[in-house]
Amino acid sequence: LGNPRGDVLDIRAVADVAHAAGVPLIVDNTVPTPFLLRPIEHGADIVIHSATKFLGGHGTTIGGVVVDGGTFDFGAHAERFPDFHEPDPSYHGLRYWPALGPGAFA
Repeated sequence: LGNPRGDVLDIRAVADVAHAAGVPLIVDNTVPTPFLLRPIEHGADIVIHSATKFLGGHGTTIGGVVVDGGTFDFGAHAERFPDFHEPDPSYHGLRYWPALGPGAFA
């Protein structure tokens, strides 16, 4: 649900296109909130929310939420996601996907 026009996206159709291209679908669910729409149930892989705008309700909070549905295989296209597959020097050379698989993002 887009802001400010209120356009409604066919999440399933866009998810199918994204997955066919080997990329995750990331949906900003700030406007409808989880109360009205749960994008992961419609094919989104990652959902973000602005806690500052709608989840807090009064503008008294500053924050955001990132929800990984665990539905996208970041291992299938390692060359597209090098940060998940190459050693991270800040974590003693840990390679997230090979070491943790889908649990790397839980």
